[in-house]
Amino acid sequence: MTKRSAKKSGTGIKSPTPGGGGLFYNLEIQFEKVYRQAVKDTQGKVSLKTHFRYRDSMKKFLSFCATRFRLQNLRNISDKHLEAYIDYRRGNETSEKTIKGDLAAVRFFHRYIENARFQLSGNEKFGLASTPDGRADRAWSDGEYERMIALAERLDRPEVALAMRLARYAGLRVHEITRLSRKDAEQALAAGMLHVKGKGGKERDIPLAAEAATALKEACEMVAGENDKLLVPPGEKTHLVIKRIQNFIRRHRDKVMESGKEVNITFHGLRHAYAREQFRVKVGEVKKIRRALAEVSEKLGHNRPEVTKIYLGSEWKR
Repeated sequence: MTKRSAKKSGTGIKSPTPGGGGLFYNLEIQFEKVYRQAVKDTQGKVSLKTHFRYRDSMKKFLSFCATRFRLQNLRNISDKHLEAYIDYRRGNETSEKTIKGDLAAVRFFHRYIENARFQLSGNEKFGLASTPDGRADRAWSDGEYERMIALAERLDRPEVALAMRLARYAGLRVHEITRLSRKDAEQALAAGMLHVKGKGGKERDIPLAAEAATALKEACEMVAGENDKLLVPPGEKTHLVIKRIQNFIRRHRDKVMESGKEVNITFHGLRHAYAREQFRVKVGEVKKIRRALAEVSEKLGHNRPEVTKIYLGSEWKR
Protein backbone atom coordinates (compact mmCIF):
# COMPACT_ATOMS: atom_id res chain seq x y z
CA MET A 1 0.00 0.00 0.00
CA THR A 2 1.36 3.39 -0.94
CA LYS A 3 1.61 6.26 1.55
CA ARG A 4 -0.85 8.19 -0.57
CA SER A 5 -3.46 5.43 -0.55
CA ALA A 6 -3.00 4.82 3.17
CA LYS A 7 -3.57 8.48 3.88
CA LYS A 8 -6.60 8.63 1.61
CA SER A 9 -8.41 5.49 2.71
CA GLY A 10 -7.19 4.79 6.21
CA THR A 11 -6.60 1.30 7.56
CA GLY A 12 -10.11 0.13 8.14
CA ILE A 13 -13.85 0.67 7.81
CA LYS A 14 -16.36 0.03 10.53
CA SER A 15 -18.53 -3.05 10.12
CA PRO A 16 -21.99 -2.31 8.73
CA THR A 17 -23.31 -4.76 11.32
CA PRO A 18 -21.76 -5.57 14.72
CA GLY A 19 -19.60 -8.61 15.37
CA GLY A 20 -17.05 -8.61 12.51
CA GLY A 21 -14.18 -7.68 14.81
CA GLY A 22 -11.09 -9.85 14.53
CA LEU A 23 -12.38 -11.73 11.50
CA PHE A 24 -12.66 -8.51 9.53
CA TYR A 25 -9.14 -7.53 10.59
CA ASN A 26 -7.88 -10.88 9.30
CA LEU A 27 -9.67 -10.39 5.97
CA GLU A 28 -8.33 -6.86 5.77
CA ILE A 29 -4.74 -8.11 6.08
CA GLN A 30 -5.36 -10.62 3.27
CA PHE A 31 -6.99 -7.95 1.16
CA GLU A 32 -4.07 -5.53 1.40
CA LYS A 33 -1.93 -8.01 -0.54
CA VAL A 34 -4.64 -8.38 -3.17
CA TYR A 35 -5.08 -4.61 -3.34
CA ARG A 36 -1.38 -3.97 -3.94
CA GLN A 37 -1.26 -6.54 -6.75
CA ALA A 38 -4.38 -5.14 -8.38
CA VAL A 39 -3.03 -1.58 -8.28
CA LYS A 40 0.31 -2.73 -9.69
CA ASP A 41 -1.30 -4.62 -12.58
CA THR A 42 -3.76 -1.88 -13.51
CA GLN A 43 -1.64 1.23 -12.93
CA GLY A 44 -2.21 3.60 -15.82
CA LYS A 45 -5.31 1.69 -16.88
CA VAL A 46 -7.50 2.31 -13.83
CA SER A 47 -7.48 5.73 -12.18
CA LEU A 48 -6.31 6.25 -8.60
CA LYS A 49 -9.79 7.53 -7.79
CA THR A 50 -11.34 4.26 -8.99
CA HIS A 51 -8.83 2.22 -6.99
CA PHE A 52 -9.80 4.12 -3.82
CA ARG A 53 -13.53 3.80 -4.51
CA TYR A 54 -13.27 0.08 -5.26
CA ARG A 55 -11.13 -0.42 -2.17
CA ASP A 56 -13.70 1.17 0.11
CA SER A 57 -16.52 -0.84 -1.49
CA MET A 58 -14.58 -4.08 -1.07
CA LYS A 59 -13.85 -3.38 2.59
CA LYS A 60 -17.53 -2.78 3.31
CA PHE A 61 -18.34 -6.07 1.60
CA LEU A 62 -15.67 -7.93 3.62
CA SER A 63 -16.91 -6.39 6.85
CA PHE A 64 -20.38 -7.69 6.06
CA CYS A 65 -19.06 -11.18 5.23
CA ALA A 66 -17.06 -11.33 8.47
CA THR A 67 -20.15 -10.44 10.47
CA ARG A 68 -22.80 -12.45 8.65
CA PHE A 69 -20.83 -15.52 7.58
CA ARG A 70 -17.77 -15.49 9.84
CA LEU A 71 -15.73 -15.58 6.63
CA GLN A 72 -12.05 -16.22 7.31
CA ASN A 73 -10.45 -16.56 3.87
CA LEU A 74 -10.89 -14.49 0.72
CA ARG A 75 -10.57 -17.68 -1.33
CA ASN A 76 -14.02 -18.74 -0.14
CA ILE A 77 -15.98 -15.75 -1.46
CA SER A 78 -18.89 -17.08 -3.54
CA ASP A 79 -22.28 -16.19 -4.97
CA LYS A 80 -23.98 -16.80 -1.62
CA HIS A 81 -22.02 -13.90 -0.16
CA LEU A 82 -22.94 -11.62 -3.08
CA GLU A 83 -26.59 -12.56 -2.84
CA ALA A 84 -26.77 -11.90 0.90
CA TYR A 85 -24.94 -8.60 0.52
CA ILE A 86 -27.34 -7.48 -2.20
CA ASP A 87 -30.29 -8.27 0.08
CA TYR A 88 -28.64 -6.38 2.91
CA ARG A 89 -28.01 -3.30 0.78
CA ARG A 90 -31.51 -3.38 -0.63
CA GLY A 91 -32.84 -3.60 2.89
CA ASN A 92 -31.06 -0.31 3.58
CA GLU A 93 -32.73 1.19 0.48
CA THR A 94 -29.44 1.43 -1.40
CA SER A 95 -29.95 2.16 -5.10
CA GLU A 96 -29.48 -0.64 -7.62
CA LYS A 97 -26.84 1.45 -9.38
CA THR A 98 -24.77 1.73 -6.18
CA ILE A 99 -25.11 -2.00 -5.51
CA LYS A 100 -23.91 -2.77 -9.02
CA GLY A 101 -20.92 -0.51 -8.38
CA ASP A 102 -20.14 -2.43 -5.19
CA LEU A 103 -20.29 -5.76 -7.03
CA ALA A 104 -18.02 -4.39 -9.76
CA ALA A 105 -15.44 -3.69 -7.05
CA VAL A 106 -15.74 -7.20 -5.59
CA ARG A 107 -15.34 -8.81 -9.02
CA PHE A 108 -12.42 -6.53 -9.85
CA PHE A 109 -10.40 -7.64 -6.80
CA HIS A 110 -11.63 -11.24 -6.95
CA ARG A 111 -9.53 -11.70 -10.10
CA TYR A 112 -6.41 -11.14 -7.98
CA ILE A 113 -7.23 -13.60 -5.18
CA GLU A 114 -4.87 -16.54 -5.52
CA ASN A 115 -6.54 -19.94 -5.80
CA ALA A 116 -10.05 -18.55 -5.46
CA ARG A 117 -12.41 -21.50 -5.09
CA PHE A 118 -15.48 -20.07 -6.81
CA GLN A 119 -16.32 -18.10 -9.92
CA LEU A 120 -18.64 -15.16 -9.31
CA SER A 121 -21.80 -14.79 -11.40
CA GLY A 122 -22.96 -11.72 -13.28
CA ASN A 123 -25.67 -9.29 -12.18
CA GLU A 124 -28.37 -11.11 -14.13
CA LYS A 125 -28.38 -14.03 -11.70
CA PHE A 126 -29.25 -11.71 -8.82
CA GLY A 127 -32.03 -9.85 -10.61
CA LEU A 128 -30.31 -6.49 -10.49
CA ALA A 129 -32.29 -3.95 -12.49
CA SER A 130 -30.91 -1.94 -15.38
CA THR A 131 -29.56 1.48 -14.59
CA PRO A 132 -32.51 3.80 -13.81
CA ASP A 133 -33.98 5.38 -16.94
CA GLY A 134 -31.52 3.30 -18.94
CA ARG A 135 -34.12 2.46 -21.56
CA ALA A 136 -35.20 6.04 -22.14
CA ASP A 137 -34.11 7.48 -25.47
CA ARG A 138 -30.88 9.32 -24.62
CA ALA A 139 -29.37 9.52 -28.10
CA TRP A 140 -28.88 12.95 -29.65
CA SER A 141 -30.54 13.61 -32.98
CA ASP A 142 -28.39 14.98 -35.80
CA GLY A 143 -30.13 18.33 -35.45
CA GLU A 144 -29.47 18.57 -31.71
CA TYR A 145 -25.81 17.72 -32.26
CA GLU A 146 -25.33 20.24 -35.06
CA ARG A 147 -27.04 23.03 -33.12
CA MET A 148 -24.96 22.41 -29.99
CA ILE A 149 -21.73 22.29 -32.00
CA ALA A 150 -22.62 25.59 -33.67
CA LEU A 151 -23.39 27.12 -30.28
CA ALA A 152 -20.08 25.98 -28.78
CA GLU A 153 -18.17 27.43 -31.72
CA ARG A 154 -20.10 30.70 -31.59
CA LEU A 155 -19.36 31.06 -27.87
CA ASP A 156 -15.67 30.29 -28.45
CA ARG A 157 -15.64 26.97 -26.62
CA PRO A 158 -13.47 24.80 -28.92
CA GLU A 159 -12.78 22.25 -26.20
CA VAL A 160 -16.52 21.55 -25.87
CA ALA A 161 -16.95 21.17 -29.63
CA LEU A 162 -13.90 18.87 -29.94
CA ALA A 163 -15.03 16.70 -27.02
CA MET A 164 -18.49 16.39 -28.56
CA ARG A 165 -17.08 15.40 -31.95
CA LEU A 166 -14.91 12.66 -30.41
CA ALA A 167 -17.85 11.31 -28.42
CA ARG A 168 -20.15 11.38 -31.43
CA TYR A 169 -17.78 9.88 -34.01
CA ALA A 170 -15.47 7.71 -31.88
CA GLY A 171 -17.86 6.76 -29.07
CA LEU A 172 -15.53 7.99 -26.33
CA ARG A 173 -16.53 8.69 -22.75
CA VAL A 174 -15.69 12.18 -21.52
CA HIS A 175 -12.94 10.92 -19.18
CA GLU A 176 -11.42 8.93 -22.06
CA ILE A 177 -11.30 12.10 -24.14
CA THR A 178 -9.66 14.22 -21.45
CA ARG A 179 -7.06 11.50 -20.92
CA LEU A 180 -5.79 11.75 -24.52
CA SER A 181 -2.44 13.42 -25.14
CA ARG A 182 -1.07 14.89 -28.35
CA LYS A 183 1.18 11.84 -28.64
CA ASP A 184 -1.87 9.53 -28.38
CA ALA A 185 -3.62 11.51 -31.11
CA GLU A 186 -0.62 11.52 -33.46
CA GLN A 187 -0.14 7.77 -33.06
CA ALA A 188 -3.84 7.24 -33.78
CA LEU A 189 -3.70 9.41 -36.90
CA ALA A 190 -0.65 7.51 -38.16
CA ALA A 191 -2.22 4.10 -37.54
CA GLY A 192 -5.83 4.98 -38.37
CA MET A 193 -6.73 3.40 -35.04
CA LEU A 194 -7.21 5.01 -31.62
CA HIS A 195 -6.09 2.99 -28.60
CA VAL A 196 -8.27 3.76 -25.58
CA LYS A 197 -7.85 2.94 -21.90
CA GLY A 198 -11.42 2.87 -20.71
CA LYS A 199 -13.69 2.15 -17.78
CA GLY A 200 -12.52 -0.51 -15.34
CA GLY A 201 -9.14 -0.78 -17.09
CA LYS A 202 -10.67 -2.25 -20.24
CA GLU A 203 -8.64 -1.35 -23.34
CA ARG A 204 -9.91 -1.20 -26.91
CA ASP A 205 -8.90 -0.07 -30.39
CA ILE A 206 -11.31 2.13 -32.35
CA PRO A 207 -11.01 2.59 -36.14
CA LEU A 208 -10.87 6.32 -36.82
CA ALA A 209 -13.79 7.73 -38.77
CA ALA A 210 -12.97 10.74 -40.96
CA GLU A 211 -14.83 13.12 -38.61
CA ALA A 212 -12.94 11.82 -35.55
CA ALA A 213 -9.59 12.05 -37.37
CA THR A 214 -10.29 15.67 -38.29
CA ALA A 215 -11.15 16.47 -34.67
CA LEU A 216 -7.89 14.91 -33.47
CA LYS A 217 -5.87 16.89 -36.03
CA GLU A 218 -7.47 20.14 -34.91
CA ALA A 219 -6.89 19.27 -31.25
CA CYS A 220 -3.19 18.59 -31.94
CA GLU A 221 -2.83 22.06 -33.43
CA MET A 222 -3.99 23.54 -30.11
CA VAL A 223 -1.34 21.72 -28.04
CA ALA A 224 2.41 22.39 -27.87
CA GLY A 225 4.08 19.41 -26.15
CA GLU A 226 3.55 15.83 -27.29
CA ASN A 227 2.78 14.70 -23.75
CA ASP A 228 0.34 17.55 -23.11
CA LYS A 229 -3.32 16.61 -22.87
CA LEU A 230 -5.46 17.60 -25.83
CA LEU A 231 -8.17 19.30 -23.82
CA VAL A 232 -6.59 19.77 -20.38
CA PRO A 233 -4.21 22.76 -20.17
CA PRO A 234 -0.98 22.26 -18.15
CA GLY A 235 -1.65 22.77 -14.44
CA GLU A 236 -5.40 22.37 -14.89
CA LYS A 237 -7.37 19.69 -13.02
CA THR A 238 -8.94 17.13 -15.35
CA HIS A 239 -12.15 16.86 -13.33
CA LEU A 240 -12.68 20.61 -13.64
CA VAL A 241 -12.39 20.43 -17.43
CA ILE A 242 -14.90 17.58 -17.48
CA LYS A 243 -17.24 19.55 -15.27
CA ARG A 244 -17.06 22.60 -17.55
CA ILE A 245 -17.86 20.52 -20.63
CA GLN A 246 -20.83 18.87 -18.94
CA ASN A 247 -22.06 22.16 -17.51
CA PHE A 248 -21.97 23.80 -20.94
CA ILE A 249 -24.33 21.17 -22.31
CA ARG A 250 -26.52 21.36 -19.22
CA ARG A 251 -26.85 25.15 -19.50
CA HIS A 252 -27.60 25.27 -23.21
CA ARG A 253 -29.50 22.06 -23.96
CA ASP A 254 -32.91 23.74 -23.79
CA LYS A 255 -31.84 25.85 -26.79
CA VAL A 256 -31.13 22.83 -29.00
CA MET A 257 -33.38 19.99 -27.80
CA GLU A 258 -36.24 18.78 -29.95
CA SER A 259 -39.72 18.87 -28.48
CA GLY A 260 -41.18 15.68 -27.04
CA LYS A 261 -37.88 14.37 -25.72
CA GLU A 262 -38.40 12.00 -22.75
CA VAL A 263 -35.17 12.94 -20.99
CA ASN A 264 -32.68 15.79 -21.15
CA ILE A 265 -29.70 15.30 -23.42
CA THR A 266 -26.34 14.81 -21.70
CA PHE A 267 -22.78 14.41 -22.96
CA HIS A 268 -23.07 10.64 -22.55
CA GLY A 269 -25.99 10.61 -24.97
CA LEU A 270 -23.52 11.25 -27.78
CA ARG A 271 -22.22 7.71 -27.22
CA HIS A 272 -25.77 6.45 -27.69
CA ALA A 273 -25.94 8.25 -31.05
CA TYR A 274 -22.58 6.75 -32.04
CA ALA A 275 -23.75 3.26 -31.01
CA ARG A 276 -26.87 3.46 -33.14
CA GLU A 277 -25.03 4.68 -36.21
CA GLN A 278 -22.39 1.97 -35.86
CA PHE A 279 -25.04 -0.70 -35.36
CA ARG A 280 -26.83 0.29 -38.57
CA VAL A 281 -23.54 0.16 -40.46
CA LYS A 282 -22.55 -3.21 -39.01
CA VAL A 283 -25.93 -4.81 -39.70
CA GLY A 284 -25.56 -3.70 -43.30
CA GLU A 285 -22.06 -5.18 -43.49
CA VAL A 286 -22.37 -8.53 -41.71
CA LYS A 287 -26.13 -9.15 -42.11
CA LYS A 288 -26.19 -10.78 -38.67
CA ILE A 289 -27.71 -8.82 -35.81
CA ARG A 290 -25.95 -10.66 -32.95
CA ARG A 291 -22.56 -10.29 -34.56
CA ALA A 292 -23.23 -6.60 -35.23
CA LEU A 293 -24.22 -6.14 -31.58
CA ALA A 294 -21.02 -7.82 -30.37
CA GLU A 295 -18.82 -5.62 -32.59
CA VAL A 296 -20.51 -2.42 -31.47
CA SER A 297 -20.21 -3.50 -27.82
CA GLU A 298 -16.48 -3.95 -28.33
CA LYS A 299 -16.15 -0.47 -29.85
CA LEU A 300 -17.97 1.05 -26.89
CA GLY A 301 -15.90 -0.84 -24.32
CA HIS A 302 -18.89 -2.71 -22.87
CA ASN A 303 -18.39 -6.02 -21.10
CA ARG A 304 -21.98 -7.12 -21.78
CA PRO A 305 -24.02 -6.74 -24.99
CA GLU A 306 -27.10 -6.17 -22.81
CA VAL A 307 -25.76 -2.73 -21.94
CA THR A 308 -25.30 -1.91 -25.61
CA LYS A 309 -28.92 -2.89 -26.30
CA ILE A 310 -29.98 -0.05 -23.98
CA TYR A 311 -27.88 2.37 -26.02
CA LEU A 312 -29.48 1.14 -29.25
CA GLY A 313 -33.03 1.76 -28.07
CA SER A 314 -35.47 1.54 -30.99
CA GLU A 315 -32.70 0.44 -33.34
CA TRP A 316 -32.47 -2.87 -31.48
CA LYS A 317 -36.23 -3.32 -31.25
CA ARG A 318 -36.53 -3.11 -35.04
